[in-house]
Amino acid sequence: MKKNILLIILTLIFSLNIFAQENVNTAQKTEQQAKKKSLVAGTNLPKKNMTERNVVPYPETEEADVVWQRKIWRAIELSEKINHPLYFPTIELSTHKSFIQSLVDGIEKGEIVAYNEDFTDTLSIKAIREQFDAQDRQYVEEKLDGSGDTTIFVKGYFNWGEVKELLVTEEWFFDKRYSQMFVRIVGICPVRVFQRSIATADGDEEKTSDYSKKQLFWIYYPDARKYLAKTLCYTSKNEAAPMSYDDVFQRRKFSSRVISEGLSMNNRHVDDYSRSGLEAMLESLRLENEIINTEHDFWEY
Repeated sequence: MKKNILLIILTLIFSLNIFAQENVNTAQKTEQQAKKKSLVAGTNLPKKNMTERNVVPYPETEEADVVWQRKIWRAIELSEKINHPLYFPTIELSTHKSFIQSLVDGIEKGEIVAYNEDFTDTLSIKAIREQFDAQDRQYVEEKLDGSGDTTIFVKGYFNWGEVKELLVTEEWFFDKRYSQMFVRIVGICPVRVFQRSIATADGDEEKTSDYSKKQLFWIYYPDARKYLAKTLCYTSKNEAAPMSYDDVFQRRKFSSRVISEGLSMNNRHVDDYSRSGLEAMLESLRLENEIINTEHDFWEY
């Protein structure tokens, strides 16, 4: 009986070692495939290089011409079909990168700066890896033959699919010179949604059925536009008219809901005073319609 138990334990340890090594090999193969570029163009049709695109500047606005202004916070659920161009691909490809992949690449290259929630401090790529739980790890386990311990290194990797929400800060204002309502995106924050883990009695971690949300970092959108305007966005409808991520946000090709507004009582969140999901959705629609009605009220005929 003792021999059978010992055999089962050794089999489990051996299986865990193989599983950990397979994860490392899979991550390394995926990374190598993503970095390896094609030696041919892939098409015989003329296409303008995305890196040659420039940012479309905002219309000039004078402070004296702004007669109404309000700050709005939005949440973009990437699970919605219209928002899939911001979510996919969730694995690294040689041709396309998801929005979060593009942001992290821009931060690593020094072309995008990551900030904390209040924009009072910058975040390093190391801090972002910690937020993503993508650090390299090492485990010490006993060898199967009992001759000593062995150290297993597991390379950390970004699980891009865990970023399922974006928080967006906007400024809406009415310019009396143009007699038009404008919107400017100020900041964007990717939100990681992941299963919560608890520590077990033997010191390991075990996944639970509960999910947690974590704000990873904020970017100042006006400064990041130059990089995002040259980053190709995933599209599945028309490859002859590619869009950049700056195009997606400037053309408002996304679905979102208002979660808070500026100058509200104690900076309340919509969910703080809405008792149900339906009530929160109706409140978001009310705030959205309030902006539209404000523009109509300012029009001059």
